[in-house]
Amino acid sequence: MTPPAPAPAETRRPSRLLPALGFVLTGLAGRALIDKLLALRGGAELVAHWAQLSSLADIVAGVALAGIGIGLTGRVAGVAPCRQRQLLGEALRLGLMLSGACLLVCVALTLSGRLALLPAPQAGLVLPALGVGWLAVAPGMLTAWLLGRGQAGRATACVAALLAAPLMALTLAASGAELASLLAAQILVGGVATALLLVGEGSWREALAHGHGLRPFVAAGIAIGILSPAATAVARVEIAASASWEIAGAVQALWRSSEWITAIVAGLLNAHFLPRLATARGAAGFAAELRAASCQVLVPATLALGLLWLLLPQVLALLYREGLPVGRLDALAFFAGDALRMLSWIFLFGLFARGAGWAVSAGELLSLPLFAALLWLLPGPLPLPAIGLAWMLSYAVYAGFNGWALRRSVRRNEPGGDLPPRVLD
Repeated sequence: MTPPAPAPAETRRPSRLLPALGFVLTGLAGRALIDKLLALRGGAELVAHWAQLSSLADIVAGVALAGIGIGLTGRVAGVAPCRQRQLLGEALRLGLMLSGACLLVCVALTLSGRLALLPAPQAGLVLPALGVGWLAVAPGMLTAWLLGRGQAGRATACVAALLAAPLMALTLAASGAELASLLAAQILVGGVATALLLVGEGSWREALAHGHGLRPFVAAGIAIGILSPAATAVARVEIAASASWEIAGAVQALWRSSEWITAIVAGLLNAHFLPRLATARGAAGFAAELRAASCQVLVPATLALGLLWLLLPQVLALLYREGLPVGRLDALAFFAGDALRMLSWIFLFGLFARGAGWAVSAGELLSLPLFAALLWLLPGPLPLPAIGLAWMLSYAVYAGFNGWALRRSVRRNEPGGDLPPRVLD
């Protein structure tokens, strides 16, 4: 599969690093505020339950956004402005159809009792959470499109608007109705956004006929969008069954804490470096962008992880509350796994830029699904350090595969132009 064509001269340049950082921080701040309010109202257990519902929504939304959405950002960066608006319509309808099919499957599994990932009091919220996922596709495609056009500021405004209503709903929610209020607000905002974006777009048949440039990312979206959140949800269930929902909430708190670093890295790679990688000229230009991503993102993020580890008790008290059963030794392997995870993402976005959907799909089995499988295989009860070691091992394997796959993709698609070994070694 050949990489995307270089950007025409009139195409807008990808967004600068600082606006892209603002886009990432806005989303992180909104999610952190939700977690903070939930922790104050119901502790780590309520945070874990909301994380389960969010994972279910992510399954439905992610099959479109994690593949077609990321592919849209790269494609838009490499086409003329007259084609960019058409790409949004194609991505929107393809994404809604793919996500809708996933929604129907998840609803059928829920009604049959095979999607029992929450205790009884919250089980009735599964269907609304799935609906939230489908309604998140349209605004997610819009932000992906804006990032590809180099308009990170407008993408930030969209994210802020989408987060405002759920935060207000949670603040005003009665005791015991926090999760239901959050879902209701997201359904309202997502429904309005979807209706507005569908107005004036082309037909569904046209999207299927002309959306061939985005089809290589469908399989990748299915792999990432379904496997990642599903494996995360299964992993929480395994931790809760082996230890308790309190420990599952503690693991969630660790993930959310380091997410302030890892999600910034993922967001910058998506918002800033993916368009640049997609328009890089030749192996030398592609290698230069990979080196820039490593120097500007990976190295500072790894140092920040070390600082977070040192300040972990204070950070957990700030983001959640004091007394969470997590110590520095418990978190060490988790943070080492996070560093390997960020390394794997640099290779992953390189694969997206080159249109190597086969490698993205295959490699996804070696990340969160491998982590969930290890938890299932390990004898219980599982202490936090053992869970962390499983996390670290999973991402060591994933980073190794992505690095190998990216090297292979470059060597196959660049006639006579292997990527210099020093870039991926």
